[in-house]
Amino acid sequence: MRSFARATICALYKYSGLMALQERIAYWSGRRFMSVVLFHRVTDAIPEDDLTVSTEWFKSFCELMRDRFNVVPMTQLYRMLNKGQTPPMRTVAITFDDCYRDYVAAARTLAHYKLPATFFMPTGYVGTDHVFPWDAGLKRMPNLPWSDIREMQSLGHEIGSHTVTHADLGVIPAAKARRELADSKKTLEDRLQRPVRWFAYPFGGKENFRPEYLPLAQEVGYEACFSAVSGFVQPQMRGILPRDAMPYFRSLLHLELHLSGCLDWWYNAKRRVGLL
Repeated sequence: MRSFARATICALYKYSGLMALQERIAYWSGRRFMSVVLFHRVTDAIPEDDLTVSTEWFKSFCELMRDRFNVVPMTQLYRMLNKGQTPPMRTVAITFDDCYRDYVAAARTLAHYKLPATFFMPTGYVGTDHVFPWDAGLKRMPNLPWSDIREMQSLGHEIGSHTVTHADLGVIPAAKARRELADSKKTLEDRLQRPVRWFAYPFGGKENFRPEYLPLAQEVGYEACFSAVSGFVQPQMRGILPRDAMPYFRSLLHLELHLSGCLDWWYNAKRRVGLL
């Protein structure tokens, strides 16, 4: 009942025109931001969970992005951020972490809708039978071979680094962290013959990347690093950029309200009473 009431209120808010009015007023008053969204699994082989969305949900997501958002490649998002350019309303970049074989189908779906994305690869898993520890006990989900990654790149998607072994950079020594950063980048560039500019740190929480390791990422040649900590990419933001994990948003209406910035007042109210 509570979910139904929430969905009804959100629908009334959107279709009454109040959402569009609030969004434009915020934009005209100088509130500018971009979003980076994060996927892990897009598959029907296992039930939806904290890392998984179904192929049907993903198709609906792509339709929403095509029709109501300004989806840009990471290169364009970073250029706007780095040069202090004003982004269009609802500017979004799409990303994926890990290297599930299902990504090639997702990449084709994105290309069908003319949506670019960035796929962050842990190179030690590509083309192997290695299983991520959190997938133990699930139906086997193969990893991408290099040929599929090259196809994804040919479809217009960018490939970024996710270390070699999906290492937790919050706990390993600096020398090992540097090897994970550098070796993954070199392998991707050797295999794909393209510069690798972006890095997403594994696990993605604040505790999984030491601030003192950021210079290491810059030293080996990454231009931007990404977390899995929710938040908008704000003008002049530097360091580690936030991303919003998609399985949290089961309702596409909820997702649209969130990415438009129209739920900030609700989030702020929850913070004031200690619910966030």
